[in-house]
Amino acid sequence: QGGVPAAVQVRAPAIVAPPVVQGAMPGVAPQVSAQPSRVLVGFIVTFQNDPGGSFWPIHSGRTQIGRAGADPGTGIGLADASASSRHASLHADPTTGQVFIEDDGSRNGTFVNEQRLAQGERRQLRDNDRLRLGSTTFVVKVLVA
Repeated sequence: QGGVPAAVQVRAPAIVAPPVVQGAMPGVAPQVSAQPSRVLVGFIVTFQNDPGGSFWPIHSGRTQIGRAGADPGTGIGLADASASSRHASLHADPTTGQVFIEDDGSRNGTFVNEQRLAQGERRQLRDNDRLRLGSTTFVVKVLVA
């Protein structure tokens, strides 16, 4: 029905960039850059509008998902008119590998395995879960299970 294969195999190396060290000199404690490093925690994948598949990385921290072009602060823009401008947020913890989805008051709902989340509800995503935002369905790939 959604055109998503039963098993989607997405493999990516779990590479974490080391912090940027500024002014490293012997005998002087190095200063770590104030920018936090972004850790790859997983992916969301869809085959709906592209038979070859489209995917977006899930990095540590919060990532806003919404309709493409509707809000410049959106980290993942969807070409889906039924998606709200600020549809949902992904929250990823690099230390535990856990990924959560939270509905941000979307008009057409956020669904995990076809169960609708209430506005503001946060639910953990697991490897191979089906995530639906508006009319777009994704397969969730979590790198640390």
